[in-house]
Amino acid sequence: MLFTVPYFAAAEDKAADIGLLALDVQPSSAPGGPIFGSVTAVNYGSMISMSRRVAFYLSVDEDISQADYKIGEVQFSFLRPGEIAHREFLGTVPDIIPPGTYYAGAVLGQGFSLTPDPNPENDVISHGTVTIEKTYNRPQEWFSEKIEDIILDFSNDERALRNLPPLTRDTALDLIALEHSRDMAKRDFFDHTNPDGEDPVDRATRHKFNQSRILPGGSGFYGIGENIVKIPVEKYVYGFGEIKNDDPYEIAQVAIESFMDSPPHKEALLLPVHEKIGIGVAFDGKYYYATQNFF
Repeated sequence: MLFTVPYFAAAEDKAADIGLLALDVQPSSAPGGPIFGSVTAVNYGSMISMSRRVAFYLSVDEDISQADYKIGEVQFSFLRPGEIAHREFLGTVPDIIPPGTYYAGAVLGQGFSLTPDPNPENDVISHGTVTIEKTYNRPQEWFSEKIEDIILDFSNDERALRNLPPLTRDTALDLIALEHSRDMAKRDFFDHTNPDGEDPVDRATRHKFNQSRILPGGSGFYGIGENIVKIPVEKYVYGFGEIKNDDPYEIAQVAIESFMDSPPHKEALLLPVHEKIGIGVAFDGKYYYATQNFF
């Protein structure tokens, strides 16, 4: 995704100035275990940037440095002035790290540039803490919520490509979608109609969601839309190759590709009159279930 921010003059008038804006890392892992996170960077400068690597660390204190435990890295290349970019990583916690609580951080590497970095103070960022346990227990609730967030981003990316307005996340629709995903995972079915005979409109009615609206042109409309997908976490499924259980980005990507490959699901996602979206993800130990509800 591309965003722009207002340009603020750097210390040197003609230079790229990449700064780290945000960092998010899963809340727990274990020595030798997987760890997922993401980082957001911006070019505050007046020139396009060259390539800069970002390394991720776990530190015993908030002073993040290259001497800490490295858990992964990504690269930012050719950011235009004012451009904001986002990268995800799936790293590995070092085997030698003792169990305990650590600060998560990221550091921009020096990279290659014809001009020096005018503001190195924005090259380091920290974010909360990560608990390193003796054995790995996936923080499943965090994973499911992260998949939901990425599905929202991908959904609006698809709409933006077609000059459609973005969908706004709606907490009431979230609840309806999450309930249906959890129900499919718990009762082992995959359908818009649950074993009790409830369809999406019935579920929205039970949740007292107002499904009436007036469309452009004055015609009335009643009901909600729904997309569902069931994603097995195993090797070589549905032509997508191996799906890694500990990579929320990849699972969300498979969900969106599945929707876009299905004409009715694609139509629901891209329907111009849809303004709101609810997203719910559940996992039964073998399959991820994702539900989108639209209004």
